[in-house]
Amino acid sequence: MTSQAGNVLLVDNNQANRALLIPQLEQLGYTVVPADDGRQALDILATQRFHLILLSIGLWGMNSYKILEQLRATGTLPATPVLMLTPTDNTMGIDRCIELGAADYLTEPFIPAVLRARITACLAQQQLQAQQQNDAERELLLKIERDVQIARQIQLGFLPNQLPQPVGWEITASFHPAREVAGDFYDAFMLTQNRRVGFVIADVCDKGVGAALFMSLSRSLIRAFAQQHYSISDWTSLLADDKPARTRSRSRATGRQAMPTIGAAALKNAMTLTNNYITTNHLEMNMFVTLFFGVLDPLTGTLIYANGGHCPPVIVGPEGEIKAKLTTTGPAVGLFPGAEFGIEQAQLEPGDILFCYTDGVTDARNPEREFFGEPRVEQLLAQPASSASGLLSRFEGHLQAHIASADQFDDITMLAVHWIPTEQNVQSL
Repeated sequence: MTSQAGNVLLVDNNQANRALLIPQLEQLGYTVVPADDGRQALDILATQRFHLILLSIGLWGMNSYKILEQLRATGTLPATPVLMLTPTDNTMGIDRCIELGAADYLTEPFIPAVLRARITACLAQQQLQAQQQNDAERELLLKIERDVQIARQIQLGFLPNQLPQPVGWEITASFHPAREVAGDFYDAFMLTQNRRVGFVIADVCDKGVGAALFMSLSRSLIRAFAQQHYSISDWTSLLADDKPARTRSRSRATGRQAMPTIGAAALKNAMTLTNNYITTNHLEMNMFVTLFFGVLDPLTGTLIYANGGHCPPVIVGPEGEIKAKLTTTGPAVGLFPGAEFGIEQAQLEPGDILFCYTDGVTDARNPEREFFGEPRVEQLLAQPASSASGLLSRFEGHLQAHIASADQFDDITMLAVHWIPTEQNVQSL
């Protein structure tokens, strides 16, 4: 064999054995590095990689058992096969060496043909094991990939295929997960016999599969509790322990405090009961979700909402003026048992756009690790937009340009609600 076959570490304190084996191994095409004892061998292995180790069973000091245990502990086995060297009349301890990970053994005298056959067999066995391990790892990765794709399809099924579009309104959303599955979600659905539109945007505190599972739970609870039906007496009872200052709306005609009715029960149910369920049954998960839930009256533009620790949505006028930021009315959902969520009211006028987003927008980073930030959000909102979809397209373009070649840091979700101005609704103001 004349071609370079690889590197061999020969560990034997018998000088005669080394003098005999080194020429034979070099004749087979191997580069041989000799070691007199176990400690020297481990020092060499700390800095060099070998295709094969020839290890004498009769070492003094650090014996072959300890060396094999160390090789197994450091992960050298089974990637580097070990061929034990033993005298003809003494094979004691070979069984123990095989148990510790040695691939085979060779007895004196070291005949070149036998040496070559044993080395070839060891390397072939190691290659087969490596191939089997690679095949197993590849199959596992394919299984994981299939499972993640199934999880992605299931999660996408939780997002609405179509958003409700009340007459005179445009509701649109944008969803860009950072991974195959995401912790963000949005939703929109009709409430109270189609007289109100409920819409949600939320962000689970984590990322990946765990966040996706928690997202699915949160989204299901929010919609299920919101779509339960209660009478006015039920609503009054539900609010009996609420703080009056945290639950208020304002009459457009009188400007006085007024208790919200239509849609308020659905809103209160969704926030309070979801929080109670999560903190009662899943508090040990240490996961929570920031969540904005609004209930819109399409006839008047009146919006009641609860904001559980989420980025404040912004109401923007037709000329790009920021009219209001809908700040938090309670903590993140699932964070504190018994948490209270106040209800606030806002007013949209014809031409206004309500822009909702998750912190993946402001936290988006460019290759220099610079955040997109709130100032850029406000600059984009200050430019007049004629439609909700146009506004989201503007944000998507600027976010893509900002992120450029960097990895997307977090899920990016946006939702916009636009009251389309007409001559009739503008004159009615």
